[in-house]
Amino acid sequence: MDAPKWKRFEKLAYEIQKELAGDADVKLNDSIEGVDSKVARQIDISIRKQIGQYAMLIVIDCKDYSEPLDVKDIETFSGLVKDVRADRGALIVSSSFTPAALNVAKNEGIDTYRLVDTESKDWKTYASLPCLLERTYLKASSFQFSSVAMQHWELPISQEKLMSLVFSETDGTRRGTLAEMTHRKWDKAEMPREPGLHEVLLGEHLITDFDEIRSHTKVVARALVAKEFYFGPLPIKLRGLENSQTGGVITRTLTTDFIEPRKIESGEDPNWKRIDDPAKLAVVKPAIHLGYFDVYRDDPAQPDGPAARPKL
Repeated sequence: MDAPKWKRFEKLAYEIQKELAGDADVKLNDSIEGVDSKVARQIDISIRKQIGQYAMLIVIDCKDYSEPLDVKDIETFSGLVKDVRADRGALIVSSSFTPAALNVAKNEGIDTYRLVDTESKDWKTYASLPCLLERTYLKASSFQFSSVAMQHWELPISQEKLMSLVFSETDGTRRGTLAEMTHRKWDKAEMPREPGLHEVLLGEHLITDFDEIRSHTKVVARALVAKEFYFGPLPIKLRGLENSQTGGVITRTLTTDFIEPRKIESGEDPNWKRIDDPAKLAVVKPAIHLGYFDVYRDDPAQPDGPAARPKL
């Protein structure tokens, strides 16, 4: 049969403590004779470490309670710590501590932790870090055409027809439409990524046909680069101990979970909000700053769909 739930909680706390303790000797369900009581005291988890001529002892008690631990629990455990002459004592709980219990624990030098395991079935915890997401993208583009070698050329006035024109090199090598050429420059980082208006040469000698007239032209894109900022929770996977007195989490490994920028940009994820100025985030500051660039890849040779479309 499966072990009782409280027993499994002790085992999980022991495994986490072993991960954190390095080369120290960590024991589960230890027994230490009390100096004052002269009886064997049961210790959920003990940690021993020889540091030079000093033998350090830490004792930990685990409580899988549905209600917060109160003052009486702290006082009982504090008595055990003193009886076995431990250098440090800590309580690990699955729930929390009352404010009064935390006050007593601080005065008694008792560490207080809540077990955190985002993958556990019985004690699953959601964890996240405040994150600033920075998107850099092509907001808009316009194009400048110049005749080459005084040659006559003719281009359509209609934006739709202009954007459908296919340009080639003088040797016949296909360069693509204006959007394809602009996106290719962006994807290859061949244009500035800083916000602002930038002029980018698409081709010195480009050929295109319109209304049975072949035009030979130089093409320059005027690309408007912009940034957008989003603030929200970045889900993380970890197991460790949350310090109930400081709010910090102790862990050996932290893995970020997935986020979907498209859903965040479109407002489908209600946990994320678009912000105008990250410097004005006053109450909660981002712990992680992630940046990304839109990727288009709408060249016929690269069939992946674009991540976003700028206004052209």
